Amino acid sequence: MKKKLISFFVAAAMVMSMPAAIFASEAPASEPAQRTAGIDGSAEISPMTTTSATVGATRISSTKGSVTAFASFSRKASKASCTVTLQYKSSGGSWLTATGLPVYSYIKRANNVYSISISKTFTLKKGKVYRAKVVFSDTNSDGTYYRTVYSGSF
Repeated sequence: MKKKLISFFVAAAMVMSMPAAIFASEAPASEPAQRTAGIDGSAEISPMTTTSATVGATRISSTKGSVTAFASFSRKASKASCTVTLQYKSSGGSWLTATGLPVYSYIKRANNVYSISISKTFTLKKGKVYRAKVVFSDTNSDGTYYRTVYSGSF
């Protein structure tokens, strides 16, 4: 009898806790939107218009690397840009801008678009580990929005 009573209370507790689990939802984690500061210098919270952003990087050879990036926007961007900056891993483990390369940054701009993509090959230094920092920017009637995405190391 005692086991049946304990089983009943455990089952009742589980049934009573179900409504809380049914209405729980997990929102996907995304990077917060960044918007240009207002006239008084204060930051504003605003919706992000970049709906998706992907970056890929691969080492073609010991001295060449390729970076591809793509972003799409939920609204037509009157101005959009994609800035790729190469970073190298320092001996201390932090990522620094690869200013020692002939070309370490590349910008693509477009007008009146819903997406922007870029593909660029860079000359690298042998034996160093790199990654790409890509900043997408889009401007529409509500303001200018930024999203930063990093590639894996290559």
